[in-house]
Amino acid sequence: MNALLFLLTVGVLLLAVAALLFGRRIGRPRLAQAAALAATAWVALYALALVSVSLSSRERVLRVGERQAFCGFYLDCHMGLAVERVETAVALGDQQATGRFYVVTLRVSSDARRATLRLGGPALVVRDAEGRTYRRDRAAEHALAAEGRPTTPLTREVAAGGSFLTTVVFDLPPGADEPRLVVTDARGVDRVIESVLIGDEDSFLHARTVHALHTSA
Repeated sequence: MNALLFLLTVGVLLLAVAALLFGRRIGRPRLAQAAALAATAWVALYALALVSVSLSSRERVLRVGERQAFCGFYLDCHMGLAVERVETAVALGDQQATGRFYVVTLRVSSDARRATLRLGGPALVVRDAEGRTYRRDRAAEHALAAEGRPTTPLTREVAAGGSFLTTVVFDLPPGADEPRLVVTDARGVDRVIESVLIGDEDSFLHARTVHALHTSA
């Protein structure tokens, strides 16, 4: 429904521009003004709905093993990602953590029936209770790969109904409480479009789905 409303809005704007140009060409300024007012009113209502839905949303916290689906503009919600396991370490190979390494095993999966799919451009950060964010530690991941742990790129293609495991690493300093993994999967034009889709998780001001990083016993 959100994609249909967005497409309808684009259609309304195109019709308004056409009516505006036509009204000016035939010397009917009232037609041009009516088209401009109608388009402005529609966009204002759409923006109000976008902000209202986003502000009423709440953060969703997934437990280990729970899958986050990625829909994209066409609402083909077949790709998903879940945290399979979380471990901590103070060192990985020759890499020493500034605080503690969080070694996060992820399962990337597809529930498509026929098509081979992949994530578009996933970005991962960890956010703590204070709102501070931490990026992946690539050097620690390379050290992990040298030990034989799977570090498959997240953009690897997945056959219909298939999945694969990969591991990412974050170096969290002391005092980074309640770490949660935040995953986004939209870049470029897709990111711009999804930012104005009503109800989309990547839309303006919308609360996110996050993964709690509870370590294995």
